[in-house]
Amino acid sequence: MMNETRKTLITGAQGFIGRALMQHYRAAAQAVHGVDLQGDGGDVYTGDIAEPESWSDLLAASHTVIHTAALVSNARDDAEMWRVNVLATSRLIAAARRHGVRRFVHISSIVVYGNAARGELDETCPVHADGGSYVRTKIAAEHSVLSAHAEGGIEVVIVRPGDVYGPGCRVWVDVPLQLIRTHQFLLPAHGEGRFRPIYIDDLVRGIALAATSASACGQIFNLSCHGAVSTREFFRHHHQWLRRPGPLCLPTLAALALAQSNFQVQSWLGRHSEASPASVQQLTSMAWFSISKAATRLGWTPQVGLAEGLQRTRAWAETQGLLD
Repeated sequence: MMNETRKTLITGAQGFIGRALMQHYRAAAQAVHGVDLQGDGGDVYTGDIAEPESWSDLLAASHTVIHTAALVSNARDDAEMWRVNVLATSRLIAAARRHGVRRFVHISSIVVYGNAARGELDETCPVHADGGSYVRTKIAAEHSVLSAHAEGGIEVVIVRPGDVYGPGCRVWVDVPLQLIRTHQFLLPAHGEGRFRPIYIDDLVRGIALAATSASACGQIFNLSCHGAVSTREFFRHHHQWLRRPGPLCLPTLAALALAQSNFQVQSWLGRHSEASPASVQQLTSMAWFSISKAATRLGWTPQVGLAEGLQRTRAWAETQGLLD
């Protein structure tokens, strides 16, 4: 049994997944607190995950850490990606063990299977670092977590979410809408790449189960949808929301060439753009993911269908002024 006097700690608690998890635990009246680079003046405290001893009191007050904090980007400096995604994870799990945290739930990503993977993949399939810094650092972060598990003294669970979307999503909602408005959005592989959408509420339910289930200890779980849709099918909705034609679907080589050219121009202009070659490569994936292990061990299956999830997302985007 979890120590009733201790809490669940969410890292990256002001981010997309972290914020949703905080809301879930609050709504369930379960003891929770969070940490992020910027606190909220309440139960989310200010702290750098790469310096966990500077907020070790939060760890000492926690029975479980759900580690969502990460730099999710295909266009950031390699050193910055390594510091946030790998070094910070290694330091954090070591500190969690020192301060008596019982379980560490690491939120990884399905990108660890690599961009060249094809067909249906389960958790026994090998990881493959064919991708940008995000892919490589997520694999390395998993290695840190699994090393800590091998050493003992703390329970570990790794969750690999599919393509998570919903209200508050930057990667698959806000950024694509920005790129569409600025004529930078395009799809490789003629728009036939596989997209594996999972609505944020479904992911949060799965993570919460992984944080408490006895059968989850030492395990890796894919949390995704059943099968996949094409990237063209998913992102055509974004274009419809903005009343724009598209998406523009090209052969992969042409898409990569245009992305490289555009990325260099944006860099010269001093602008940050996620329309990078690494982003294009990520959208060429022809893989989807088995979720039977999560169904068997956690009793989890997704409940929000794509049509409903996109409807909720569109309504949120409209309230945020993203569709003006």
